[in-house]
Amino acid sequence: MKKFVVISLIIFLCISGVYAEEQSPVYHIQINIASRTLRLFEHGGLIKEYPVAVGKPATKTPVGSFVIKSKVINPYWKNVAPGPRNPLGRRWMGISVPRGSYGIHGNNVATSISTFASGGCVRMYNNDVEELYDKVGLKTPVQIVYENIEFKQDKYSNTPVLMVYPDVYKKKSAEGILKNLTANNKDITQEQAARTLKLAGSSMSKPVAVCDGTALLLNNQFATNDAFIENNEVYIYYLAAMDILGIDGETIGDLAIPVMEKANKAYVSLTQIVSKTGGELKLDAKNNNVYLNHYIIKINGKYLGSYKGGFDKESLLEANLMNRLGIDAVIDSKEKVNLKELCKNQNWQLKADSLNKMMNIEVPLRVKVGDTYINTEFYNGRYYINSATAINIPDIQSQNLNLYGYKDIHYYDVYEIMERYEYQKDYFFTTLEVLKPIDFDSEV
Repeated sequence: MKKFVVISLIIFLCISGVYAEEQSPVYHIQINIASRTLRLFEHGGLIKEYPVAVGKPATKTPVGSFVIKSKVINPYWKNVAPGPRNPLGRRWMGISVPRGSYGIHGNNVATSISTFASGGCVRMYNNDVEELYDKVGLKTPVQIVYENIEFKQDKYSNTPVLMVYPDVYKKKSAEGILKNLTANNKDITQEQAARTLKLAGSSMSKPVAVCDGTALLLNNQFATNDAFIENNEVYIYYLAAMDILGIDGETIGDLAIPVMEKANKAYVSLTQIVSKTGGELKLDAKNNNVYLNHYIIKINGKYLGSYKGGFDKESLLEANLMNRLGIDAVIDSKEKVNLKELCKNQNWQLKADSLNKMMNIEVPLRVKVGDTYINTEFYNGRYYINSATAINIPDIQSQNLNLYGYKDIHYYDVYEIMERYEYQKDYFFTTLEVLKPIDFDSEV
């Protein structure tokens, strides 16, 4: 009987192993050495892109198709124990390169990220590598390429963009890369391809976008080419300004930002936005590229200000900016506030985009009735309030509002409440004070 159990277990493990090998991996990783980026795909779709450090020209990162072969939390490096001095940081994911020991890991020098600095491994910010580590498992495919030309499609102008990166490894492979890109993307013009090839063969110190219009690069990452220059001012499509920078119509009005119409579209002055919000704007007139260096922080996607520090160090925010959210008691007269500590204390979500050097604090909406605050729930782009807690809202039951059920709990739509009540809201829509029902009869 014992022998039968052992044989059955072996057969089960063999079958399970074959089954696992035949399954398509949920995730796969692609690393482009030239752009110093790591892209994470889920079921074939790109879900996040991270900045990385790669090998120096003398100790190149190998190219090829590999898999993750090992995973270690708080790894040792030679005789260096886990900790802030360990060059592997807080996570290690070994890659199945046939010769040598290569992996994706954290770092102890955050300023090296986005540079050619390693002995061949791929370094990430420690916060990023922890996020990646928790998602991917053993045998996750890892494709490493060296492509100093990449194709992008701008979501605002819907035109093709060719990004050209410095050829640090001196591969001189631009012609072959460009041939493949033009074969697969018919929108690339001959003139655009010729400009790209000429640029790729020149001496470069930073990435350049080859496209129609004026290209905006935020912290050296392509943002949009739906922009133009007029009277020495850079104008950007207003939807791009809202999505990328968090500058919405209300902010444009408050800051008195000039607006210009062109081809039936509204554009706002990026030059004036930068002069009033901070950051550094530089123009590469030869290539018609504009470079904006700005570490942006948003509240619920809306521009708040700039942060100081880095992604593996303390990320600090000027305390006076937090006053706009009405939390003076939390900052205790400090000149700067630690973002992570602040969000933890307030039960807010801090979402970091390390590639574009942006942070967004997700602050849930609260409904205020008198001195009472009522929490809301966010679902599918709308806020809802539990009908049991909404009883504090004056005459709520006589408004004939729709009730939405979920797991035997009923909710009111906050936006439908706003249609029936007089209210006041704060700048970032984190507090909605419901005052009294609208008297529609008196308005007639």
